[in-house]
Amino acid sequence: MALHMARWGTRAVASLVAISFLFASGSSADAQTALRLVSSSVTSEFPDGIRFKATVAGDEAIESLAVRFRIGQATTGSYDYLDDQTAALEDFELFWRTNSIARYIPPGTIITYNFEIEGVGGSRVDTEPQQFIYEDIRFDWSEVIDGPVAVAYHGPVKSRAEKVLSAIVETLGHIGPILGADINEPIRVTMYNNVKEMLEALPPGSATIRRELITEGQAFTEVGTLLVLGSGRLARGTASHEVTHILVHRAGDSFVGGVPSWLNEGLAEFGNVEPGYSYDIALDFAVAVDRMMPITSMRTIPGNPEQTIIFYGEAKAIVQYMIGRFGAEKMTELMATMKSGRNVDDALMATYGLDRLTLENQWRAFIGAPAFVPVERGRALPTPIPRPQLSLFSSTPQPLVAEVVADTPTPTPVPEDTPTPPPAASPTPEPSPTAAPEPTEVPAAGGSQPPSVGDTESSQDDSDEGGGACTAPRHGGPMSMDMSFVALVAGLAWLGSRRFRLWARFASSPTSRG
Repeated sequence: MALHMARWGTRAVASLVAISFLFASGSSADAQTALRLVSSSVTSEFPDGIRFKATVAGDEAIESLAVRFRIGQATTGSYDYLDDQTAALEDFELFWRTNSIARYIPPGTIITYNFEIEGVGGSRVDTEPQQFIYEDIRFDWSEVIDGPVAVAYHGPVKSRAEKVLSAIVETLGHIGPILGADINEPIRVTMYNNVKEMLEALPPGSATIRRELITEGQAFTEVGTLLVLGSGRLARGTASHEVTHILVHRAGDSFVGGVPSWLNEGLAEFGNVEPGYSYDIALDFAVAVDRMMPITSMRTIPGNPEQTIIFYGEAKAIVQYMIGRFGAEKMTELMATMKSGRNVDDALMATYGLDRLTLENQWRAFIGAPAFVPVERGRALPTPIPRPQLSLFSSTPQPLVAEVVADTPTPTPVPEDTPTPPPAASPTPEPSPTAAPEPTEVPAAGGSQPPSVGDTESSQDDSDEGGGACTAPRHGGPMSMDMSFVALVAGLAWLGSRRFRLWARFASSPTSRG
């Protein structure tokens, strides 16, 4: 049950908001059981939470009392039981915490609630829905109102609040019909006077972020609430941009998914009644130095500051192109199609007959930017090369690969003590048709060349290694030792000597002798 803001009127709200009311029994269930809500109150204790209190009575004993409430225009609600505070089960209280990210509620949000009373005999009474505003209790608030929009402010800054209010009302009339959004639902705005006030009202977050960033405005689209820094020189533009996000949510977000960032931010800048020039300059720069980004393919806003401002410039320009070329009616249709549950690709094809790539390249051609050609996956593949055979690593000298792989024919090794005939008397041997081919040598990174064919010792060692041994190369004959094994023995010897020295020191100490 929505409450039009005009019904509230301009009022000064105390720092502790309490609403008390008396209900009379009206339903048939009330008449039979005489269960009734005597009194109740709802109190804001921002930012910690909301306190519900209620007193009930009836001819039948009370089994339980629960409160059901909805936050702003959210489609889902919350439900919780109040604890009894007296033995007679007549006074109940519930404190609903809001000081966490999951339960955060922005100040100024309308809370719609009602109580559910149950008796021990099974009877039940639901009270009529009521509303209250979850306000920041640090300040005494006043309001300026125009239609569904209410701007809360504190201190002698009414003129600022009126400027923010006029910007929002102007935005509703400008962008609302283009989006096809509901502009009659309430929009609550809380305006703060400085950065410190604003930071303490934002959702819980990193202390570093809260110190280093200045947030001039933040929209909470699902609940229809907006926070604005009134002292900022761009307060009107910020309020206009942020309230457009609320309208985009109402017009295009669905249970399946939301409007993509590039379209959402582009529409927010298109609807801005006081836009700046930085985004246009950033876009011109990106086109001039070929720094354009594939805007329609980006799911989120980039984190790099330079890329972020280019992103906003591109998003704004492509939305201007869509509305300027195809008409505002097509944008209304696009939002309605996405609201029905279709994703952005299907919605674009159904509305414009274009996919995202075609739309983006048409826009790029319009502004004189090069077309975006996405990289096709799977086209550029590396050239396959044979990999060497690997064996398990061990500190013990391993047998040669040629000895392990028995089914691979290898040349018969020449004994070390066999004298090699002089080159002049040695005929050139014929290649054996059954011998395995020698592995191809690859030059090392340092520029060394592979050993020559005439170097018998080097050629034999390379062949023995098989190209994949993990142990150190051996070039000293059968008496040579694996260097990793030597290192292991040396390490064990050092550890043994160190333990002996420690033992000797301990044995000679007075404590050990005593």
